[in-house]
Amino acid sequence: MNMRLNTSDFFTQTVEDSIQKNMSLAAYNTFRFAYQAEYFAIADSLETLKVLLAWANRLEHHVTMIGGGSNLLISGDVPGLVIINRLSGINAREHSGNLMSLTVAAGENWHQLVEFVVTQGWFGIENLALIPGTVGAAPVQNIGAYGVEIKDVLARVQVINTVSGDVYWINARDCGLAYRDSYFKSKWQSVFIITAVELSLKKQGQLQLSYGGLSDRVQAQPSLKDVFNAVCQVRNEKLPDPTVLANAGSFFKNPIVSQAKHSELIARFPSLVSFPFEQGFKLAAGWMIDQAGWKGKQFQGVGVYDKQALVLVNYQEDTADSLLALEAQIKQSVLDLYGVELEREPVQLPSTISVDHSMNAESLR
Repeated sequence: MNMRLNTSDFFTQTVEDSIQKNMSLAAYNTFRFAYQAEYFAIADSLETLKVLLAWANRLEHHVTMIGGGSNLLISGDVPGLVIINRLSGINAREHSGNLMSLTVAAGENWHQLVEFVVTQGWFGIENLALIPGTVGAAPVQNIGAYGVEIKDVLARVQVINTVSGDVYWINARDCGLAYRDSYFKSKWQSVFIITAVELSLKKQGQLQLSYGGLSDRVQAQPSLKDVFNAVCQVRNEKLPDPTVLANAGSFFKNPIVSQAKHSELIARFPSLVSFPFEQGFKLAAGWMIDQAGWKGKQFQGVGVYDKQALVLVNYQEDTADSLLALEAQIKQSVLDLYGVELEREPVQLPSTISVDHSMNAESLR
């Protein structure tokens, strides 16, 4: 009797067999908190991801996707299936004129992408060097640095619907991109997983040097590579390497206040560090935390980085309890001193955000 091997069934079974149970996430978040995933798998292709989502849906497991784990605060064991994003691939498409498109899989390393783009001589993301994490996380947080945000170059985002398994593109303008925010952090958090992004870059562009003292670190007519190197130098001086000292980068957003509130604060604190932003002002959270006396402080195995008060670090803890307590104390002291409430930047897991599972492809096209 001849038996024909069903390659699709074999692939599905192989992927499902790779799912592990009660897996430590210490190696998959840059705070290195050692909470466990109820179920754990790695997705290195779109086909693998589809199988994993189908498995989770069949067994009614919640799905959480983690990229580089660099903008996460894991504060408890994560129920359901945790998938590590390892989707890879970069495809460049040249257009007539000055523009070109770059399609990048979500599991690619962000800094390595920036380095590649600068090497090719393409303009647009050179100021975003050395931001840890994966490409797929960039739109979620609308990452930004030195006067540039990902929304400035983001054309569209490819997603997979976690319920239906459908894959489609969403225009960047429909993603709710705002200061360190997007719909992927809130109402879409459990509905979509980002699988790729398309960036619109320029073959010749204008360098952004007006923010963070970059102009003081480059020559009179800097090259693309000069700006990239300057950004890397500044970040290395101010921010701890998460592979050496556990941290999640900037822990607090720079708060945005009205013109009236800004005038009140300037009257009380003439040296206040702030920048015009939309209809109001963006305040330097790191400066306020520093002025409140927290810079360099250590607290029960965690602390505030001694070179940048915006960064909270983990020296030895396996759980987030001490960090959450430190966060609460910092927020309260800044609120008492300035009347300004700080907001956390990293995404917390497990999530308590309610989501709309009725979203579908047609409603977004």
